Amino acid sequence: MIAFICLLALGIAIYLYRLVSQAGGGVSVVDAQSGAAPAVFHAGPWAVPLALAAGWLLKDFWIIIGFPFHVMCHELGHSLVAWLAGRWSFPVIAGVAVTDHSASLFLSVLVAGAIGWTSWQAVKARSLLLLVCCALLSSGFVYLQFIASPAEFQEYLLFGGHAGEFVFPAVLIAAFYYRGPAGLRWDWFRYPVMAASACSLMAAWFFWVKAGADPVNGIYGVAISDPKVAGDDIARLVAGAGWTARQAVDNYLRLGEAAWAFVAVFYFRFLLRRAPAGEKAA
Repeated sequence: MIAFICLLALGIAIYLYRLVSQAGGGVSVVDAQSGAAPAVFHAGPWAVPLALAAGWLLKDFWIIIGFPFHVMCHELGHSLVAWLAGRWSFPVIAGVAVTDHSASLFLSVLVAGAIGWTSWQAVKARSLLLLVCCALLSSGFVYLQFIASPAEFQEYLLFGGHAGEFVFPAVLIAAFYYRGPAGLRWDWFRYPVMAASACSLMAAWFFWVKAGADPVNGIYGVAISDPKVAGDDIARLVAGAGWTARQAVDNYLRLGEAAWAFVAVFYFRFLLRRAPAGEKAA
């Protein structure tokens, strides 16, 4: 059943991708229908800093205000680990990633093919951002498929939820200034996506900074061993995988530092080039 739902969602995604890519992507769809020249891709250098400033102001409220986006990043984090390991998984905005823990050779081949195809598109478009993302995905695929034990997979699956709150916002913020290769382009809607990503990244970072002051009680507001939180990700890592609360906090803070560095590298690359406008890709 999970495989069917995933394949149905994949089919819809491919259909929408083809629909947009046939017209060049983004608002080029409208341009193609009207016969107008493709719209120039504009992005102000202050957009991301302003969004991050707004995220800092909203950091204590974003998990409530931006619940759908923030939770979907969390659940996609779980599902991404599962997909790379060849397990079917479907993220639900209600706050759960429905996952089949049995490995699927078909899904493994599908994921490998998707990474390979995207890598080829990145090479053709000379998109550094897409190439870096594909390299990271390839590394995760190889590790989870051929190196990680079943117990390690379970650890990464649990770790992946809060990790997604860093990974997906960081990638979307970095992608803001780059139109991307044909068929994967985005235009006006990158503004609300980037703003939501900035708020989620800030909220995730300060959540773990605050938790670092008292890891045992600061993550959930109660002791990590409290039965009320026994089913949550970090509590399961502590109880089942031998982690400590401090270890969890430190790992997420290190991931957060990597996410900030990722955003900074691609933002300053944009400032140095100031030329991803028009038809240039990342």
